[in-house]
Amino acid sequence: MTTQTTSPSTAQDAMQLWELWNLRALDPDADIARLTDLHRRRRSFGEREKAALLSVQRGELTHLAPGRAFLAAHPELRSGMIVTMHIGPYQFLPEPFVAAGLSPLILLDERAHAKLAPQTRRLQRRLGHRIEPEWLPIADPSFIRSLIKALRDERPVLVFLDGNGGLGGFRQTREQGMKYRLPGRDIKVRTGLARLACRLACPVHPLVLRWSPAGSVIWHKEESQQWGRGDDPAHVTRLLYDWGFNEVLATPEQWFFWDMLKESYACFADSAVARGAVPSGLRRDFSHAFAIALRRTPRTVRVVLEKDLALWPGDLLVDLSDDRFYAAEGLSAEQLDSLSDDRATLAALSERWGEGWVRFHVLRLCLLGLARLRGC
Repeated sequence: MTTQTTSPSTAQDAMQLWELWNLRALDPDADIARLTDLHRRRRSFGEREKAALLSVQRGELTHLAPGRAFLAAHPELRSGMIVTMHIGPYQFLPEPFVAAGLSPLILLDERAHAKLAPQTRRLQRRLGHRIEPEWLPIADPSFIRSLIKALRDERPVLVFLDGNGGLGGFRQTREQGMKYRLPGRDIKVRTGLARLACRLACPVHPLVLRWSPAGSVIWHKEESQQWGRGDDPAHVTRLLYDWGFNEVLATPEQWFFWDMLKESYACFADSAVARGAVPSGLRRDFSHAFAIALRRTPRTVRVVLEKDLALWPGDLLVDLSDDRFYAAEGLSAEQLDSLSDDRATLAALSERWGEGWVRFHVLRLCLLGLARLRGC
């Protein structure tokens, strides 16, 4: 097997590899050319968004008018749960509600709150709105109670489906979330939103904003749904994420939260990372056999990599064959490259890196199922 390694001088290449792997969750056949084009288009939309925000802060209402007209044409949005995504000019989403004298409750995680809340407050002050949205970070201990109260009071509640964090953050999502299959790999998703929608039987409005090719803001809403206590929250969760990722695939260059994918991959869960190929009961015997080979036949035993391996930033050892992740434990790019050499015997590796390195790193790779020993 080959290795794809990186060194500090090629950190940018490593991040490109990381982004390509990330993109393949939605498009398993994506190549470097497609990724490069997507990055270019994303940058273009990012610049468009900055220019639009500046124009609104100068008092221009061109980008806000579509939202106000849309809310007037869809009065059902004045209450219930509005499920949305970080797509297009999503920062404009609260404005029509505030302009109409409503105070939407916005549920979001701490990172999104730190970015979106200051931008929205500046916009509200510039436009002279007397009412502001109510922000509800999911880290707030009372967020469930506040959310239920807002829905029962028939206030609009804005929820970003791709937040996917919840209490305990993405780590808890990966460990306890429901598995959801994307074209390229599995992620873990939260079911709490669907459980709440079923419990309260509140209307759910799927809604996203996009930029048109001409540079105008398009509001797009799917048919509102209403589930009840007899519905399966897992099924409702899949329906919501099916809708969300269909929206992403329609304009992937306008989705601004690709990080949600790499934070949610099932293969990042501790339970997935911890597993090795050699059962725990046999590890002592395997380690003993490895020590004998290193002592008695180091020049006639080769190390063979079983997987396509890469080192990514953050001291991360990646099994690209099976989408599995491990701490690199200080393994360097040069050392990993040396293992792909046909002459990588235990003796040659010991002479180059030291016997202690072989006892730790080579044995560890074997126990993880990433390498094996073979006679010359």
